[in-house]
Amino acid sequence: MMRLMRMTTTWLLILILPLATAQAQDAGLEEEAEIRRYTVEMIVFKYAEEVSTGTEIFPGDTPPRSDSLLEEASLPSETVLREVVPVRIRDIELDSLTSSEFTMGDIMDRLRRLEAYDPVMHFGWTQATYPEEETATIELGSLARVPSGFDGTLKLYLSRFLHLVVDLQLNAPDSSNGNPQRNDPVSTFGDARTLNEFGTIGTQGPVRYRINEDRIFRSGELRYFDHPKFGVLAKVTRVEETAEELLEPEETELLGYPAE
Repeated sequence: MMRLMRMTTTWLLILILPLATAQAQDAGLEEEAEIRRYTVEMIVFKYAEEVSTGTEIFPGDTPPRSDSLLEEASLPSETVLREVVPVRIRDIELDSLTSSEFTMGDIMDRLRRLEAYDPVMHFGWTQATYPEEETATIELGSLARVPSGFDGTLKLYLSRFLHLVVDLQLNAPDSSNGNPQRNDPVSTFGDARTLNEFGTIGTQGPVRYRINEDRIFRSGELRYFDHPKFGVLAKVTRVEETAEELLEPEETELLGYPAE
């Protein structure tokens, strides 16, 4: 009888110990996969007309193709369709900042005082961070009131480094409805327009100025996204960090002016 009890106890230990070890390992993995929260604060501004003038040409958007043309360019019948594995999109728990939580008020005031800049947006938010493929883009309009002509999305994600993706567009004056510019000879002389790849006369889309960049950030760092027509100042800070862990102001610059 005693021998039977010892054998039973031995088998129980054999069954329980691996389970306990696996649970401990899972707990360790959960601790390693700590969810980090960051605060993003941004200022969007336009350049004054006399500053942003230049010779750079910004082509209009390519007009969408018609359904009939898409059918002609359909995939071959022998194309093998691969199974697409759905990716889990995480809830980033986005929380917009109030104006009392802004830390870049002095920069906003400085931009207003300089005639070369026209600041049009100041906003911010906090969120949890995940890998890029698990993070949805944030519509600009969900964060603040968007001035006329602006549109775009933002994305903050964490891989090996912390990344902020800025994809913003600004419609050129008199082009939001797709009308051609007066000095555009191709659009002025209609019969002289060239045929597109489908043998038809293409429609000129509106001209848009665009910033589309993916930048690596360090916590507390202020970075500048530039375009000849408008720009973005962005600062990303980890929520749990103390003031001593952040970058000193001397380590950043604002549009060529040393930080004060």
